[in-house]
Amino acid sequence: MKNFLILSLFLTLAAPLFADVSFITVNDEAAYEEVEDFSNTYEINFNRHGEKKINKCQAVRLKEHWFITAAHCVENACRDNCSFQARLIVGPNYEADMTVTHTPKSPKIFKHSKAKLDKRSSSYDLALLYFKPSETKVVYKDMLIKRALTEAQFLERIPNKSLFYKAVKGTNIPNLLVMNEGSGKKLDRKISVISIWDGKREVMNNTDGLIYSPKQHLFFTKNFGIIKGISGSGVMTNTGELAAIVSAIGSIGLYNSATKKYDPVNMVYLSAFDREVVDFIHEHAGSFGYIEAGPEYLQELNPKQKELLNAMDGLSLLKQ
Repeated sequence: MKNFLILSLFLTLAAPLFADVSFITVNDEAAYEEVEDFSNTYEINFNRHGEKKINKCQAVRLKEHWFITAAHCVENACRDNCSFQARLIVGPNYEADMTVTHTPKSPKIFKHSKAKLDKRSSSYDLALLYFKPSETKVVYKDMLIKRALTEAQFLERIPNKSLFYKAVKGTNIPNLLVMNEGSGKKLDRKISVISIWDGKREVMNNTDGLIYSPKQHLFFTKNFGIIKGISGSGVMTNTGELAAIVSAIGSIGLYNSATKKYDPVNMVYLSAFDREVVDFIHEHAGSFGYIEAGPEYLQELNPKQKELLNAMDGLSLLKQ
């Protein structure tokens, strides 16, 4: 059977997965308490020095001063000197912007050495960010009146100081879920993608399944309404693990023997964590929390899922 796939990277939106899947968007203080790991998700803007263009992505905290995001977010913006701004939204109107400078002599951004970033693959699409929010220059803003605030004014006006401090310091930091499977499997967990987007919170359900491709080093799933906007966001399981990072969207054409045509299937691609990723993080960030994905996390693929996996893994053999 012939299969055809086109993969396109994106620089700002989040993606969901198979099994029961949620797409969650949060940015008010009530949602902090409903989604515990939101306090570890930052909106990140990358800007190459001397250029006006900004890449907007997200990043998830791995430990107090280390965050993980998608490598394609930093690929063009941070090849040499750049700045990145971590933005925390607090309540409906307030934000705290923390700016960090990255240079070759003082690096704050570390891209995975095997990151493959092209129209056909996004394997190891991962990068680490280092910064200490408590030691970083911070600009406080009231977005309703579009005015900068002093730290004292900001702390006086935000609805919940303790939630802000929790977000700055980091609590309930998730463990990474590490895949060591040599064959394709389905992740036996409900999944949520955490994002900061448009001030809305909504949950969209999907009943397919999150498939792991060891050849491509990623998870993938059918897309159900995901567009550009939150690359680098965290893919969380219902048992609290960080399973992947949002990487790319694309479409795959599967041959329909009844119509003798290719039916397009829109997909989402998520950078998974394996032993190479664990070694990469250890090299730069030192020790961190992770869990090996044992049999209790995984299921065998059904025939339809195997067909999708075969189509995905055949990507490198195809010509456009």
